[in-house]
Formats: sequence, structure tokens, C-alpha cells
Amino acid sequence: MLNRNKRKILGVTAFSLISLLSMGSAFSAQKLDRAISQEKKITIASGKSQKKIDRFAEQTFDMAQDYSQTLRIIEQLKVYNNQLEMLIASQEEEMQSIQKDIETIDETERGVAPLMNEMIASLESFIKLDIPFRLEKRLQVVEKLQHAMVRADVQTAEKYRLIMNAYDREVDYGNGYESYTGNITLPSGETQVDFLRFGRLLLVYMSLDGSQAGYYNPENKTFEPLDDSYLRGISQGIKMANKQASPNLIKLPVPAAK
Repeated sequence: MLNRNKRKILGVTAFSLISLLSMGSAFSAQKLDRAISQEKKITIASGKSQKKIDRFAEQTFDMAQDYSQTLRIIEQLKVYNNQLEMLIASQEEEMQSIQKDIETIDETERGVAPLMNEMIASLESFIKLDIPFRLEKRLQVVEKLQHAMVRADVQTAEKYRLIMNAYDREVDYGNGYESYTGNITLPSGETQVDFLRFGRLLLVYMSLDGSQAGYYNPENKTFEPLDDSYLRGISQGIKMANKQASPNLIKLPVPAAK
């Protein structure tokens, strides 16, 4: 009887132990699941935190780059400002120099204007005393110069340039030869003729039909007729001046040097 009771006690004890072990295992499994779940949550949270950290680090890097770029721009602006200060100082000096020129320009114009008027008057006198080739055209140039001198919209430098151009043209007239058509007053009346000019040395003419010829005599300041022996030379000279014949020796009434 005693042994049977012991076996029952042992059975109950074993069952209790098994139950306790089963309960302990279940409890441990639950704790393990909770731990794993918590670990997953921590891992997920850690990943999110890392992403935030990476994003913040990236923003910080960008801000550092912007800051460095800003510093470089500031340095460049300092250099540029220094250059501007030097440029402004130079411009101020130039403005002072220009102001001085402006203050003296009236005096300069007062001295230049009479000189230019004298140059125009001398040019007019020279043309009237010269052999009368293209006389009307040359005197028109003088008239335009006189008109330009009283125009307020023409600068002094431009007036001087126009006068010098007129002088240059007069110089060129003495270095070449030409032929042109014009009118001349003969005993028979006003006649259209071909003129032939060699520098300022000689001015001759020939009628359009080639029957008459003459030359300008600077001593009595009139045109005088030439004999027929000069007709061929004058005709050839006109062709040479018009590029219709090659340069060649021709017979012309060249006045003797004095």
C-alpha cells in the first residue's frame, strides 16, 4: 500500500515537473519572441535613424560646401572691389584732366578760329591767282568751308579736317594731269571745249570738232589761240589723260621757266 502511494506521489511530482517545464518553455518562447520582435523594432528604428543621420550629414556637407563657396566669392569680391577703387581713382584723375581741358578749350578755339579763317582766305586767293582749271568747282569748295565755319553743329576738329582736305586736293592738282570738258569764251562766243591740264604748268583746250586749240597765258591771264601744229599733240594728250592711249611724247606749248 505504501509503495502504491509513493508511485502516485512520484507520478504527480513528475507531472508537475513536466507541466512546470512546459510552462517554462512556453514562457521562454514568449520572451524570446518578444525579444526578437523588439530587436526587429530596434533594427528598423536604427535603420531610420541612420537614414536621418546620413541625410543630416549630407545636408551638413552641402552647407559646408556652400560656406566654402561663399568664402571664395567674398574673397573675389574683395579683389574686385579693390580694382574698382583703383579704377574709380583713375577715372577721377581723368575727369579732373578733362575738366581742365574744358576750361581751356574756349581759349584754344579763340586762337584756332582766326587761323582757320586765314587758311580759307589764303586758299581762295591762291585759286583765283592760279591757272583757271575747274575754277567753279574749286571755288565751291572754298564757299562750303566758309559756310562750315559759321555752323555751330560742326566741331572745330571737323572744320580743320575739311580745310586740310581742301589743301591736300590742291597739292594733288599740281602732281598729275587730266582732261575734262568745259566752256570757254572765245571771240566767236561761249564754246564747249576739251581742256587738258598738266599740273599747274599748262592748261590748253581744243574745240570738240578738233579744229581749234589754244592755251592759257598766265602773264596776261587770258586764253590765246595756237596754230594747227599743236592740234595733234593736244589731241593725243587728251586721249592719254582719258586712258585711251599709252603715254608718249607729245608737242605742247610749255611756257619757259622764269
